[in-house]
Amino acid sequence: MMKRIVLAAGLLVCAQAPLSRAADLNDLPAGTKWVLNLDLKAAQASPMINYAIDKIAPAKRREAQTKFAAIKALFGIDLLKDIIQVVIAGNGNAEKGGVAYVYGVFDVERLSTILAANQNFTTAQHSGFTVLGWKDDSQKYLSFARPGLAMLSGSQTALTEALDVLAEKKAGLAADSPFKPALSGKGSVLTVMAIDVPSIVGEQPKAQALRQAQALCLRVNASQPETLCATLSVTATSEETAVQIRQALMGIQALAQLRASEAPEQATLAALAKISGEGKQIGVTLDLPKSVIETAIRQREAHEAAKAAPAAAQ
Repeated sequence: MMKRIVLAAGLLVCAQAPLSRAADLNDLPAGTKWVLNLDLKAAQASPMINYAIDKIAPAKRREAQTKFAAIKALFGIDLLKDIIQVVIAGNGNAEKGGVAYVYGVFDVERLSTILAANQNFTTAQHSGFTVLGWKDDSQKYLSFARPGLAMLSGSQTALTEALDVLAEKKAGLAADSPFKPALSGKGSVLTVMAIDVPSIVGEQPKAQALRQAQALCLRVNASQPETLCATLSVTATSEETAVQIRQALMGIQALAQLRASEAPEQATLAALAKISGEGKQIGVTLDLPKSVIETAIRQREAHEAAKAAPAAAQ
């Protein structure tokens, strides 16, 4: 669900209207429990991000460029330049998705006309906002809430509740909200923050380990010209649980290093990770210099070439 919302959000942006301000705490409902903030403006300005993109395998890069060109030809949208920021926020189980706040510039008339061609297209009014609905692979709802802000969700209820915040019928996040760092942080390309983590994880089998966490924050910073920095902070439910999480992380790190011959790039990353903790807090930091990224890319290419060689010889 979340991947589909991110993709659809990207298709909304077009350079035809004034730029909006960046995301604000007041935009998000007071009951928000998790936030994902993707700062495309920071990504475009990052030498490290641009370097990493240039290192993508040529075939994959051409495939992506072809898709972007097709979208631009059809919708008049340059996805790499016209999206400023995408924030996705929810107040419950992450599997059910949330509301995507897309900050950028929009050709509302053109995009509304395109959506209206869908045979399942609907339109309704809520709190002074127009809510558009349509169905392709799944049901989606959209509102061009104000100049420079489009809001998208797979849940009509979630979207209308978020619109009530903008209409000042419901409270937004306070200025001292714990989510404040999620919407700030110079050079942060990606930030993910969550509180009350067990309720967000729900019963997803692959994420049950996260039920031991009370809160978490993942931040990827690309402000340095030669280094990509990632930090993960976890608040456990108890000090005993924090020790168990640290031990589990160190076990994963050691296992990755032991598998260096099978997955050299993973072993390289594991060797650089620094795991720390005190009380209920666990921290993981990973600083990736350009030289390490170059080495990891070469290792991966060599590993894939070695795997492909026997098949080519047959």
